[in-house]
Amino acid sequence: MGSIKIIPLKSLDKTLFENALFVTGYQGFGMVGYLTTRHLVRELKLEKIGLIKTKHMPEVTLYGENGLLYPFELYAGEVSGRKVLVLLNNAVPHIHERTDYAEFAASLMKAFKVEEAVLVGGLDPSLKESEDERYRWIPIGKTKISLNAPVLKNRHVIGPLALTMMFVEAYGLNGVVVLAYTDLYKPDPRASAVAVEIIGELLNTKIDTSSLLEEAKIIDAIEMEREKIEKAMESELSEKKSRLSYI
Repeated sequence: MGSIKIIPLKSLDKTLFENALFVTGYQGFGMVGYLTTRHLVRELKLEKIGLIKTKHMPEVTLYGENGLLYPFELYAGEVSGRKVLVLLNNAVPHIHERTDYAEFAASLMKAFKVEEAVLVGGLDPSLKESEDERYRWIPIGKTKISLNAPVLKNRHVIGPLALTMMFVEAYGLNGVVVLAYTDLYKPDPRASAVAVEIIGELLNTKIDTSSLLEEAKIIDAIEMEREKIEKAMESELSEKKSRLSYI
């Protein structure tokens, strides 16, 4: 972890974050973890307090509503009397640093003495046992959180989320993993809305998800248009082949 460190943008007095709810996720299936944390930062109007520097920092940025975008950002705030920390991963840690990055995230939670960690990801919808099922979850450590959904058992979790889960438990921390059923191969804001709703309940507040649902409609419309174009191209190609067969 020597090459990974936090660069403060505000005071990082650790006592300010004791007993906070710490939320993070990655750009995995459906980009659920990323879309969820990005939405929380925006809707809860959290303050950017630091960035995480890695050895292999992605060479990309842009200027947006929260100023200059960093690949890995730490946000903080208070919601309904509850402290909240969100680690927003605008990029995926370099493959050779993912283990160190996940351990650093867990060590950060330990240093800040957070009360609970909430790790967010996407889940293959083929695991659904009923149409009403929206997500599954996994308890970590001696969490006090209990969610009204089936626990995911005897199924593999992969990627940076899996590494973070392991280090969170290894560092003696408590928390849950929320895995919303998602489209596996495209961004799924609807799945993120499910995760946001659960986190809102943990914070005793209702978090507006209308912008996520609007994003989902836009993605659906683009997908439908793409399918129309593909079908039209296939039809045209089929007609050309048919004409050629008579020449």
